[in-house]
Amino acid sequence: PDPTMLRTVSHLGRVRALGFSRARAASAIPVYSPRDGKVFTEIPDATVADVEAAVEAAASVQASGWSKADAVDQRAESLLGIAAALTERKDELAELESQDCGKPVSETAGDIQMCIDVFEYMAELAPKMLKPSPIALPDGDFRSSIVPAAAGVVGAITPWNYPLMQAAAKVAPALAAGCSVLLKPSPLASLTCLKLGEIGRENGLPEGALTVITGGPPDGKEGGADCLTNHPRLDLLSFTGSSAAGSALLHCSANKLRRSSLELGGKGALLVFEDASIDAAVDWAMVGIFSAAGQVCSATSRLLVHESIATELLKALEETTVALRVGDPKAEGTQMGPVISATQRDRIAAAVRKAEGEGVEVLVGGSGPPDVPGLEGGYYVKPTILNNVPVGSSAWCEEIFGPVLCVRTFKTEEEAVRLANDSPYGLGHAVLSADEARADRVAAQLDAGNVWVNCNQALWAQTPFGGWKASGFGFEYGEAGLHEYLRHKTVTSARQPGYSWKAYHG
Repeated sequence: PDPTMLRTVSHLGRVRALGFSRARAASAIPVYSPRDGKVFTEIPDATVADVEAAVEAAASVQASGWSKADAVDQRAESLLGIAAALTERKDELAELESQDCGKPVSETAGDIQMCIDVFEYMAELAPKMLKPSPIALPDGDFRSSIVPAAAGVVGAITPWNYPLMQAAAKVAPALAAGCSVLLKPSPLASLTCLKLGEIGRENGLPEGALTVITGGPPDGKEGGADCLTNHPRLDLLSFTGSSAAGSALLHCSANKLRRSSLELGGKGALLVFEDASIDAAVDWAMVGIFSAAGQVCSATSRLLVHESIATELLKALEETTVALRVGDPKAEGTQMGPVISATQRDRIAAAVRKAEGEGVEVLVGGSGPPDVPGLEGGYYVKPTILNNVPVGSSAWCEEIFGPVLCVRTFKTEEEAVRLANDSPYGLGHAVLSADEARADRVAAQLDAGNVWVNCNQALWAQTPFGGWKASGFGFEYGEAGLHEYLRHKTVTSARQPGYSWKAYHG
């Protein structure tokens, strides 16, 4: 059959899916705008046959010369072309992503720039990393080297909070390595990923190298697009999402002895010591919990503050949070938009209501909708700060994935570290202190794949990002991110005709 490739005609505010290139048309599912809860477009809902054809096309690319190490310069040229196209269409994509997932354009513009940086970085890095590496041997009669190769057909499953940025984190290194990618974005936010597929084809990717497969639950049918994760011909599965979903996918991969990379949930802590700047602490706390309306896996949703500065810091943080401008992501000056869906809004509200019912002090916000006119129908929640949250409570332990900050004080450095590490998650923590030696000492003791010192959520294309414990394993970005999509073979050869039977028994 002809390979499955999505064709789209799109412009801001309207994306019309024309279906698949095969003769039959795909069914469609609605796309709701988080800003007002209204349907504004639709996306294809892939079938099992669509997935089968897409996998077949991806496998055929792996059998071609395009995927080989000596074609890396050709692939790098395509990646640079994609980066240039993203740059040219940055404003369009930022606005489309804002409409699709609800973040203010000021945030989505930064996300698109990160995508550009990742494609450019991987295009520069891959030609350096896809060369054989010689091994020093103790026997001069032989030579040996490690030879990199593409991991094969990759299933990339991405979430709705950073739609294009999370796609770029997987697609750019996978293509650079020579893999073919089946990109399955969240059905809640797929539009910019469809654009990426279009841009890839315009910049020299062979048919089947990048296929965007949309649809599936909650609004699409089960057993269609979501059957990708169970396909036996996937060589590698890369997933970003909840720890529960990651665990289920890992079981599926284990049954097939398939490599997997999982970037999962988090319950990060921001540790503020008594010598930290109050203004800086407020800034970094806001960044860590209210960016993307708190829908960030690495969010520092727990604030641990030294008891000697708690009153002053919380007063300043409360004032800044009250002044936070929640509103329509299209409106100028909006600092926090809606969450992704009505379901997510209701989950966040339920978590806050539970804390309220347990007697937790609500410093700011609460479980009700924001007191802002004109937001009716949208998926808005109040930025919320809960104080003196009990360590064993669900608010303290469970990932809420929303703009809800849980606060506790500490007396000693040891207590701060213990409280931060007392979590099943280990994605990201942050430390604020004017004492550089202490900050470095604390950072070394924190059980997380990412630790920020006197900053929060800082990330570049060059810096590996990955989790510990229930936050997953594997890396995105940096050299480690490219390694995820490579496999290696050891090639050993004799400088002269090699050992014979007589060498062992002569």
